[in-house]
Amino acid sequence: MAEKRRARLKQPYLVIPLIGGAVLVVWLAVVVVSIVREEPGGERTLKGLTAAVEQALAERDDGTLARLVDSESAGDAYAKNYLERLDDTGPQRIRATVSEGGTHPVITIVADVPGQGPVCSAWSAVRKGDRWVLDAAPVVAPGSTCGVVGEAGSR
Repeated sequence: MAEKRRARLKQPYLVIPLIGGAVLVVWLAVVVVSIVREEPGGERTLKGLTAAVEQALAERDDGTLARLVDSESAGDAYAKNYLERLDDTGPQRIRATVSEGGTHPVITIVADVPGQGPVCSAWSAVRKGDRWVLDAAPVVAPGSTCGVVGEAGSR
């Protein structure tokens, strides 16, 4: 009887589905483990979000920055594109601050650019469940002068 079983397993039409099934089970296990171990987006506190954004920008880490931006407000390449534009300015000494008040807290990034002065960008910080993330849409705030050259409407 054992010989018949071995003979059947040597037949390719029986072995191929077994190998395919084993590969499927392994693939499903890898997917489940990666989902379970995936780090959640954002940070638990505004202070933590501000510090994480500053560190991601200082290290030019687009993966970490992407994790901090609300995925519903930004495309897949948002963080990479932002860092490329930031690098085009040649920034030095990047700082992040949070200001509260208004509709949402605002996280502002200021970087010194030799020969130009400061450049900045700002994001609203929004709650997603129990975590804080950046809203990719730019902040529209009256009276902001950081990064403005000349008067509004002039070229």
